This record gives sequence, structure tokens and C-alpha cells, in this order.
Amino acid sequence: MRPDVLVGPSDWLIDQFGAQIADELWTRVPEALSTAIDREVHAHPAMTQTMERVLGNPRWPLPYEELVLFLGTLPGAEIIAVPRSVYQLVLINGHIVVPWCYGQSARLSMRDAEVGRSFGRLARELLRRFGPPWRRSPVEAPLPLDAVDEREVAKICAAIAQIAPKPEVVIAGYAGAPNLGLLRACLGEVKSTDNGTLNWGHLDDLPLPPPVIPRPRRMQFP
Repeated sequence: MRPDVLVGPSDWLIDQFGAQIADELWTRVPEALSTAIDREVHAHPAMTQTMERVLGNPRWPLPYEELVLFLGTLPGAEIIAVPRSVYQLVLINGHIVVPWCYGQSARLSMRDAEVGRSFGRLARELLRRFGPPWRRSPVEAPLPLDAVDEREVAKICAAIAQIAPKPEVVIAGYAGAPNLGLLRACLGEVKSTDNGTLNWGHLDDLPLPPPVIPRPRRMQFP
């Protein structure tokens, strides 16, 4: 185990979710992200370069699916989904859990990644609506024109906006590669600095699960 990984949930995670849920998130989040990568690899074993692009695509559906499957059965969890959309999210104890692939190297922790640079449209919109006040950062890459993505993001954000009190956003970040699987997994909250840019308010490196061969999933949408 890496020295930066705690042996159990941090005080921050317990404060945010309670001791019981924090214990489950500590292991289930990395299991969900690992399963997502393994599913993609086993479905397309000869497409390594293509899969590298897939893993970094914010619209890649498997991390959303697996987080819903692994976390949606926890006490008090609520699944928020848009029919025929790649986006489905879990609300737990007032927190929306959003996946983000921040890199493909085990050497890089999420705390070293520039916040916002590779966020997709959903993560950016959720942070603008439900996160801390912030201004556009010069490291924030422009998003491609995608009318379908814009509609799906608008719909799921509108559904989340009906929740009271306003939820907070927690990033389930990960580094992974097709030939190596899940390399790092993290949970973190984004805060704004004094000059209005984004930074990590808190971040936990999570323990990696043992490798498994994923079983086929059968998803049911509302």
C-alpha cells in the first residue's frame, strides 16, 4: 500500500457521510472504477490506443454505471438518471458523486492534477450550479460543440436542482490505463481560492481493490 493511502476513512469522509457510509465508500468507489476499466478492457481487448481515449472521455458511461451499481444500494442513496443518457449519478447524504479520469499514471495523485483542465461539461456545470463560487480558469480547456451532451447535462442538472437542500459535489477521481487497469482512486471536494480559481479543499487517496474479471451488467433505467 502507498504511504499516502490511509488504512481507513479520513475524518473528512466520516464528517461528510457518517462512519457507516464512509467505510463503504472507502472500498466501493475504487471497486466501481476498477470494474469499469476492466469491463472496457475485456470488451475490446485489442484496442489499447482507442481505449486510452475512451477512458479520458467524460462521456464514457461505464464509470457512471458502476458507481450507481456499487453505491446505489447504500442506505439513503438516491439514483439520479436521465432516460437514454450516459449520465446517471448517486446522491448520498447530500453529496453528488461525479467520476473523473484525471490521468493514466500511478505516479500522479489527483491532488497534483490541475482542477478543471479536463473536466467534462457535466462536472463543470455541476460545480457552477452547486459548487463554490469561481471564475473560469485559463487552464480550463474549451469544450467541443455537442448538442446531445448539452441537452443531457441540462436535464440531469435540472433534476438535481429540485433537491433541497442544495447538494454538494464530490469528485471520484481515478488514474487508469487499458493494460494496467485502475492505478489510483481518490475522493475529493473542490473549493475556490481567494482569487476565484478552483483547488482541492480535501482529497483522500483510496486503497486499490484486487483485480477481478467483471461479469456482464444488465442496467435498468427509469
